[in-house]
Parts: sequence; structure tokens; C-alpha cells
Amino acid sequence: MIAFFQASAKADTMSSQFFLYAFFGLSAIHVAGEFLQDPIRKRIRTATKPLLMPALIAFNLLHTDNPNWWIVGGLFLGWIGDVVLMFPKVAIMFLIGLASFLVGHALFIYAFLQSTGFLQSMPVWYVALAALFAFAAAAFFIYFKPYLTGENADKKVPVGLYASIIVAMSYTSLAILIGGSGVGVFFIALPFIGSLCFIVSDFLLANQLFVKPFKYDQAIIMLTYLAAQYLIAQGYLPYPF
Repeated sequence: MIAFFQASAKADTMSSQFFLYAFFGLSAIHVAGEFLQDPIRKRIRTATKPLLMPALIAFNLLHTDNPNWWIVGGLFLGWIGDVVLMFPKVAIMFLIGLASFLVGHALFIYAFLQSTGFLQSMPVWYVALAALFAFAAAAFFIYFKPYLTGENADKKVPVGLYASIIVAMSYTSLAILIGGSGVGVFFIALPFIGSLCFIVSDFLLANQLFVKPFKYDQAIIMLTYLAAQYLIAQGYLPYPF
């Protein structure tokens, strides 16, 4: 069995399930809060956002004797990004948050590749698929480039780099299909679905920051982001129940 599915559940899952329920509960409160008006919305956001990733990390660590530390590291960097991006209008905070998520995606990429036979063999179909993902990364950047002017002109390189790595993360999540025979299709799909949720979330976030916000966009951003982190983490764990 490949490393992707080598995690073993602990005998006592009570603690891990507590943190899983805490993550779901906090996520529901956080997303629901985005439909409310300020100042209640801001209070809920401030109270819940810093707790979301710690709850998911605790679930990840307690639910298996053999956590994937690359995944845990990616979740931790996501937490740093969550906290600093609570102040997106502060330039240094934006760059720190962007860098945190960028390195976090790099850790996810490494985990995906280490979990497969990718380094030994790359089928033609997988190599050809790279062109489609490269086009997606280019389209992401080209769409936002006209809006990266004025005070946002210095963000062209960071946004281009981020678009490239998040699409690369999605591409490499499919590498589990290489050498992944005999494993559950459901768990094979989780990281890839999570990566797509990440792309949707980050596209909407960039649209909010650089183009024009739309009603309830923050709720959709957080819903897809939290789904992304959970699906990627769960793909490296035993069944949660």
C-alpha cells in the first residue's frame, strides 16, 4: 500500500472526533457569520478564524499514529495566512499571508509526490495534462493583470507566482492516480477536489481584493477554503468515524 494510505487510526478516537466536530462547528459559525451585518460579522470572524486551522490540525494529529507532517505543515502555514490576512489592506500582511499559503502549497505538492510512484514513472496522459493546468494558471494571471496597477502594481509577480503554485498543487494532487491501484477511489479524489476548492476560493479572494467584491463573496471564499483544507487533510487520514 502506498504511503498515501499508511496512516493508522489510534485506539481512542474520542479526542480526535472532538476536534473534528469543533472544526465543523466553528466553520459553520464562521460562514454563517459572513451573512450578517457588521459589527456582529466582524466579531464572529475575529473570534472564529484563528481557531479553525488549529482544530483541524489537532484532529489530524490525534486521529492517526503516523501523521503526514508535510500536510500538517501546510495546514499550519494556512493558519498563519488566515491570521495575517485578517488585515488584507496592510501591504506587509498581504505579502506575509501570500507567502505563507505559497509555501504551504509547496508542502502539499511534496506530500502528493512522495505519496505516489510519480518519481518512477510519468504516463503520457499525465504529462499531456500539464498543458491544461498551465493554461489555467496563465488564465488566472491574465484575468487579474489589468487590475494590478497603481498601489497593486507591485503585486504582479506575487500573484503570478501564487497562481502557478496553486494550479501546480492541483496538478500534482492527481499524481496519486499513478501507482495508486488497489486503493479507494473516494480517498484518491479528496485531495484533488480539495485543490479545486482552493482554486475557487483564491480566485474569488483575488477578485474581492483587486476587482470588485460582490454580496456574500466572503462566505463563499471561506466555505470553499475550509472545504479545501479539510479534504486535503482527510485524504491522508483513516475514516473519521
